[in-house]
Amino acid sequence: MPVFAVNYVYGPDTQTRMAHRPAHRSWQSELHESGIILASGPLDDAEEAGGLLIMAAADAAEVTEHLKGDPYASLGVIEETRIRAWNPVFGPLKAE
Repeated sequence: MPVFAVNYVYGPDTQTRMAHRPAHRSWQSELHESGIILASGPLDDAEEAGGLLIMAAADAAEVTEHLKGDPYASLGVIEETRIRAWNPVFGPLKAE
């Protein structure tokens, strides 16, 4: 199945984001258990707070549908979402 790298860029409302982080992580956990999220975590960049999700999906449209279920999506704490097809060449996620 194709793999996608999703980059969230968070907006300045850190307080709201942190208050809803448990729900966001629960959503991620459910998608991880179902094999959709392969890896995820925050990006530690002082200039641009964000997160990276590595997801398996048929296409970018399917990724977009899954992202709609993220509690952060309805809170307005995500300033930008970048979805890119990714072709891992080395490591455990490389195409067979």
